[in-house]
Amino acid sequence: MDGTQSTTDGTGTAAQGRAPGGPAGRSWRDRAWWNRPRSVVVGAVLAGAVVFLVGTLAGVDPQVRAGTGTLEVTISLVIATSLTAALGGWGVRALLLRRPGGGRTAWLVLSGTVLLVSLLGPLGAANAGAVVLLQLEHLAVGGVIMLGLSGAEPREAGARKPAAPRA
Repeated sequence: MDGTQSTTDGTGTAAQGRAPGGPAGRSWRDRAWWNRPRSVVVGAVLAGAVVFLVGTLAGVDPQVRAGTGTLEVTISLVIATSLTAALGGWGVRALLLRRPGGGRTAWLVLSGTVLLVSLLGPLGAANAGAVVLLQLEHLAVGGVIMLGLSGAEPREAGARKPAAPRA
């Protein structure tokens, strides 16, 4: 076989195409559990970095009040913080997936609450432009994490792929 299958498109006309999910015929649900969360982690870091770069290119000077002085928010700080938040979210989501039903509602409530509380942090920024920029960053990174990991599905207890027969 050449890896294609014949299907009908609803009108009775045969259509040639690859098996669903690529050459191996596997959909994203059949892949290892860590494939999707890794994409969310990368997406969250990229979202934070893009918002930061667009904001600084627009002339915003992102500084926050820290103690008696100010702290300059840099791209490396944004990347490190986004990465930490995404990995932490992945860990919490993995724990919630052990609950009956996968804990999707608990995840959405918990991650939404954390996102809302995190929006209070940028209120201590040095100027109004920095407040807006940092809150947009929090929304972008938090939104990617919250919505991206909400689609994770629990693995069935004790479910393993059948072993290939030995020849």
